[in-house]
Amino acid sequence: MAETPNGSEHAAALVESETWALVQRVVSSRQLLKAPQLRDILLYISRRGLTDNATSISEQEIGCNVLGRGRDFSPNDDNIVRVQVRHLRRKLEEYFSSDGADEPLVLTIPKGGYVPRIEERTFRAQPTVGLSASTPQVDAERARAAITRARYRWWAFSVLAVLLAALVAGMLLLRRQPASLRRMSDADENQEHRVGPLWSSLFTPGRETDIVVADSSLVSVQDILNADIPLSEYLSGAYPEKLIETVPDKRLQAALRLIASRQYTSLADADIVSKLTDLSRHYTAQLSICYSRFISLREFKTRNVILIGSRRGIPWEQLFESQLNFSLEEDPATKKYFFRNKAPLPEEQPAYRPSAGRDANTYADIAFLPNLAGTGNVLILAGIDMAATEAAGELVASQDFLDLLSKMLRSRGPAPASYIEILMQTKAVAGGAQGKILAYRLLPGKSLVPLANQSRTANPR
Repeated sequence: MAETPNGSEHAAALVESETWALVQRVVSSRQLLKAPQLRDILLYISRRGLTDNATSISEQEIGCNVLGRGRDFSPNDDNIVRVQVRHLRRKLEEYFSSDGADEPLVLTIPKGGYVPRIEERTFRAQPTVGLSASTPQVDAERARAAITRARYRWWAFSVLAVLLAALVAGMLLLRRQPASLRRMSDADENQEHRVGPLWSSLFTPGRETDIVVADSSLVSVQDILNADIPLSEYLSGAYPEKLIETVPDKRLQAALRLIASRQYTSLADADIVSKLTDLSRHYTAQLSICYSRFISLREFKTRNVILIGSRRGIPWEQLFESQLNFSLEEDPATKKYFFRNKAPLPEEQPAYRPSAGRDANTYADIAFLPNLAGTGNVLILAGIDMAATEAAGELVASQDFLDLLSKMLRSRGPAPASYIEILMQTKAVAGGAQGKILAYRLLPGKSLVPLANQSRTANPR
């Protein structure tokens, strides 16, 4: 919160009372009228800043004390706090640009943390010459201007919400519908240098590429029943009925059937799809957004495929597990998932397990390898949880990753490798996740579009 200015105790108390009054006005505003969770979050973090002089407020604290999550709540598995605070930041911006346009103080929640900040407004409207700032004429003009701004922002936010909802729904409804991508113009051909050879191998001109999003409904069923559903069962006509029938509680059976029938994926997957779609525009490939449940074995023999999520949400990844060094497994004692290192190198750990608490770490496996028939390529972005998968997607879409990938492929012999597996560690931070590479393995196989032949497009350090 705002630092107490120098002066008497009475002045300090006055500042605090003005600050709290501002919080109450924001909480009572129309922007938060229909958002009880956002109001509760703002009141909680404001009290922590005013009363406790908190210098940091954790996601876990907000999740447990405000949003009703249990003490085992992990921000890596549930990003509810980050999502809600993003909404709250937008509501605050809306309030101070419309109804609160004349507030002398402005309340913000700086990105990177959850401690609110109170500051004096930098630019304030000056009263018209010859008129008092509190005259009825000025008050009426300000009221009309505030109403106009509010109506405009409400319309803009409504349109944006509809567009975003249509985008997410469209990606899921497309499933098997190919998106014909424009041919690169002469000016766009230079963009291949920026995008790099990895994407040339996945977005091959004239070939189809499937981007497969995770089956979040499947993950939910497995979590509820503490089950690990193999690919064979997932593809059988008996799924999910055979599994659900083993549950004695009839009401739970009905709930599980409802969950299993839904076609849900995560916002993190949708965000990665958006990044990959943007990258694919530089190539004349046909792109399809697929739900895990509606892809078939044939695609893994004839097409390029990108899998977003672990085998818990995309059981198809079990087709490639024998080729990988880092295996996603369940700890029988804790029922938690971790990556086992099948053949540890010096200074590597035999297992990589996610941690809990404020500085919680989790892990993701990134694998680039040939498809089942060797006629195309497969990219796997498999995080232990949603935050790890999201971090893996952000890493591979970055320009820095292309340079690092080129260096790794040339690190263990005179002949550059074509395929690779990378283990990365991620840490949840406010508004997203950060990651770093811990280990990697070069994989055998002849690439359909050999990376070694496209070294000119990379920029190794």
